[in-house]
Amino acid sequence: MVVSFGSINMDLVVRCERVPDQGETIVSTGWLTNPGGKGANQAVQAARLGAETFLVGRVGSDAFGRDVMNGLSAYGVDLNGVMVDPVLPTGVAFILVETGGENRIVVVPGANGAVGVTELKTLEKLLRPRVVLLLQCEIPFAIVLEAARIAHLRGATVILDPSPWESVTMRPTVFADVDYLMPNEGETRGLAGTSDIKEAAAVLLGLGARTVIVKRGDKGAFAIGAFESPEVPAFSVVSVDTTAAGDSFQGAFAASIDLGFDPEMALRRAMAAGALTVTRPGAQQSMPDEVELTAFLESRLRTGDRMPRAADLKDKGEEST
Repeated sequence: MVVSFGSINMDLVVRCERVPDQGETIVSTGWLTNPGGKGANQAVQAARLGAETFLVGRVGSDAFGRDVMNGLSAYGVDLNGVMVDPVLPTGVAFILVETGGENRIVVVPGANGAVGVTELKTLEKLLRPRVVLLLQCEIPFAIVLEAARIAHLRGATVILDPSPWESVTMRPTVFADVDYLMPNEGETRGLAGTSDIKEAAAVLLGLGARTVIVKRGDKGAFAIGAFESPEVPAFSVVSVDTTAAGDSFQGAFAASIDLGFDPEMALRRAMAAGALTVTRPGAQQSMPDEVELTAFLESRLRTGDRMPRAADLKDKGEEST
């Protein structure tokens, strides 16, 4: 089972040939609304890959809240852990997407900023050994750390996406309850305070995380710590919109671990999910399902090779119980 504990937003997406310079006004090529938020996005990707998925968080009692909940339900995410705030609005993310797919994002927390003790009590009831917990930093960081602490005590696997990294309060052992810390390049350097990416990853590992997996976009990824993986090259695709690529990565990794894949294969599946996500516009609607992910991976292998499938691992697990 995968539990995502985090933000739920409505994304307001504006498309443009390039982002404006300071003081400049430009004309958009189009706009749309998409359900989003890191907690919600990662839950959707896990659910689309076949993992039993729960979301714990908070929305407002407004039209955006109703729309994002309807969308999440359609993807099969269990929403019994989502509270409706009677006062605060649903969180909103304003996203500028350039023609080449790169984006700039500003988040208004809304109800996400009020996630606290009530949600922690809901989360605690879901945690046990073999549960995979997804955490991000679009809700108060103190609550994120407490969620990680409770999950660690309960024997769950903890995955933390330290984004936005400015929310992270740095101190020794800050990541002591984290099994997999998954920053991108900018977050890795920003958190560690050094420009050398390998040195920066080592600094984060020294803050308590058992494994650090650095996402490098079109340069691939690498992992150090309890799970070691050298530079893994990215899949070559045509990028349309990079929104939610990191969320797809985290959600796919969590689902893969939950479904029985080892960390090495989970990493490759996560990279494939992120690659597929950037080939089409949007956030949750751009994320692949298990059939598409497996077909994509098999298409990149030598003729005659076959990727392990989630169904194979499930059948094997049922036979051994």
